[in-house]
Amino acid sequence: MLRFLLDANLSYETADFLNSMGHDVKTAAHFGLEKEEDIEIAKRAMKEKRILVTLDQDFGEIFYFSTKKKFWVIVLKLRNQTVESVNGTLDWLLKTRILEKKEFQNTLMIIEEGRVRIRRKI
Repeated sequence: MLRFLLDANLSYETADFLNSMGHDVKTAAHFGLEKEEDIEIAKRAMKEKRILVTLDQDFGEIFYFSTKKKFWVIVLKLRNQTVESVNGTLDWLLKTRILEKKEFQNTLMIIEEGRVRIRRKI
C-alpha cells in the first residue's frame, strides 16, 4: 500500500480509483489546501509522508529549490488530462512496480505517456 496526496488539479475520481486499488489516498481538499500555494501542499505531503501526485509542473522547481527536506513528487505530464487518461497512466505506473523500489523514493518522477523520468535531489 502506498500513501498518496493528490493535488487540487486531480479529480476525486482518481482518489477513488487509487483507493479501490488498496492505497491510502488523500486530496488537497481533504486537508483544506485546494486554494493554498503549492509549497503548502508540498509541506503537507512531507508531513504526512505521502507521494504528491500533480499535473502542475511547478512542483519540479519546488522539489529542487524551495525546500531542503526530501519528498516524493509524481508530475503527470500528459497531453490528455482526462480522468480516464490520468487513471490509466497511474495504473500503468503502478503495474511497473517502480514505486515499490526504495531507490526511487523521495525523487521527482515526471510521467509521460509510457515514459518515466527520474530526478534526485543532491
